[in-house]
Amino acid sequence: MKSVPKNKILIIEDDLQMLDALEILFSEEGYTVAAINKAADVEPTLERFEPHLMLMDIRLEDGDGRIICDRIKEKQLIKDLPIILITALSYREISEIDTLADAIIGKPYNVNTLLLTAKQLISVNGTESSLLTI
Repeated sequence: MKSVPKNKILIIEDDLQMLDALEILFSEEGYTVAAINKAADVEPTLERFEPHLMLMDIRLEDGDGRIICDRIKEKQLIKDLPIILITALSYREISEIDTLADAIIGKPYNVNTLLLTAKQLISVNGTESSLLTI
């Protein structure tokens, strides 16, 4: 019997407790997870891990998730990688963010909404999708 490959998610979060919680959440849902806490590690991890989805905090200690996201979306080979940005910004501030991200989810996030958003973005990988703000 042929095994079905698991969807892979790359999580970038500099709050180690939040990073651990997200890693556990997605692992328990059956995803293969790579979890990193430094913006500097994003590109090497993308190349090595080849995720189906990226989940990243906007305010990282060593970088801005919006800039990292937009830089990734401008690269031809990985521009279709779905990216969810998470943030503690207010909904008003989120509505003013100019980014190429596929979704922005506010903290504290609803676990079911986060999982559903990830699942939906992975299922439409490679197609145009409008920005989701949750």
